[in-house]
Amino acid sequence: MNTQEGMKKMLTKIQIAILVLSLIDLTASFLYVNTFHTKYPQADYTQIEANPIIKMALKHLGIVKGMIFGGLIVFGIMFLLVLSMKENFHYYLAGVLSMMCIYHLLNFNLLRATG
Repeated sequence: MNTQEGMKKMLTKIQIAILVLSLIDLTASFLYVNTFHTKYPQADYTQIEANPIIKMALKHLGIVKGMIFGGLIVFGIMFLLVLSMKENFHYYLAGVLSMMCIYHLLNFNLLRATG
């Protein structure tokens, strides 16, 4: 295998950035759901999660196990998408995930300001 073939098999910087942003998004989702449940124990914490895979896992497995199981599925899907997408779409996806991280930050600020 020559150097050029080896470079094609490695992840690019934008692909790594997408995967890191995806992990940050999943971690922020866990922290937000957990904080919401701690602050409002009687409320249904699954209603604040938008991802249907995570929501289903939360309903059936609880917060910790649900986020681990659902997060692994979502991250696996994201990993496969990143490997199969064209590079132009990588930048779009990085932007979307960046906006999701900003969305989580705003949600944390709103949660902190209430009650």
